Amino acid sequence: MKVAANTVKIRQINTELIRSALRQSGHGTKKSISGTTGLSVATCGNILKELLESGEVLEMDLAGSTGGRPSRRFVYNQDYARLLMMYLRQEGAEKIIYTSVINMGGLVLREERSCFSEIGLAELESLVDSFCSSFAGLKVIGIGVPGVVNTGIIELCDFDFLIGFPLAEYLQERTGLETVIENDVNCTAIGYFRAETDQSSESLAYIYYPKEGNPGAGIVVNGRILQGNSNFAGEVSYLPLGVSTDLQRKIQGDKGRFSNYVAKTVLSVNAIINPGTIVLSGYSFTPEIRELVLQKVADEAPAGHVPGLIFQEDIHDSYVEGLKYLALTKMSCEFELVRK
Repeated sequence: MKVAANTVKIRQINTELIRSALRQSGHGTKKSISGTTGLSVATCGNILKELLESGEVLEMDLAGSTGGRPSRRFVYNQDYARLLMMYLRQEGAEKIIYTSVINMGGLVLREERSCFSEIGLAELESLVDSFCSSFAGLKVIGIGVPGVVNTGIIELCDFDFLIGFPLAEYLQERTGLETVIENDVNCTAIGYFRAETDQSSESLAYIYYPKEGNPGAGIVVNGRILQGNSNFAGEVSYLPLGVSTDLQRKIQGDKGRFSNYVAKTVLSVNAIINPGTIVLSGYSFTPEIRELVLQKVADEAPAGHVPGLIFQEDIHDSYVEGLKYLALTKMSCEFELVRK
């Protein structure tokens, strides 16, 4: 039984290597794919045959001949499947559900930003049902939420109706689609890491300060989200810095207290994780507050250990990039390929 399971996993890994090679190169022959992946030409041929039959890979015109028999060329079918992405977000009094559909190449086919006075399960269901009925070929739903997601259950969430609710299981039963749920700042951190860096840095921390809300952090180590034992990693609002969670929501307009609190958070993350880069995001970071934070961190951090600080006003672009990555990873397989 174990041998059979290992064989299946090896097959999945080999298939993902071929998918990755075709996505990166645009097209390839069995020989070129073999050279890229390190797999034998025979293995590549067998897997390509399966991918052709499923429609995930398409055959192009024959490659130009240099005297021998022309080689068959293959291309990844970006429209083989579509992915539904959503996030729930609150900025002050504004409550938002962002919804979009992408193809396997990450191309956005449709997106909507819906604002509500209140958000409950009915509003979420309505958008899911609308997009599912409008798009054939949906395979995965990826959702970001402002809360801790632990073994499929949402905890400590800004939206009360989600607390204790098995959202992934519920949507899978409702739609028949694989569903992945992730913390909002974890999504944003991995999205920023993949889109805005060369991915050579070993670690990055992204700390988000929502308007009139509590901060949260996403931490990326060796290209992966650091979840922690109970998926609580990054909940920086619980650091014992002498600022209660209630007070954290009220001090963003006080430049002295807010910049001091942010600097203490940065210094704490730096001492524990020591990431190469710390990104600070939120609309409260005026030019003056940015300068105050930079100065306080430079004054307190030991020489040679001052973290690189970057400010990003809004999380949206990085958030969407992270959702794309997580949804595509879920679609591909339950594991990630890490290239050395």
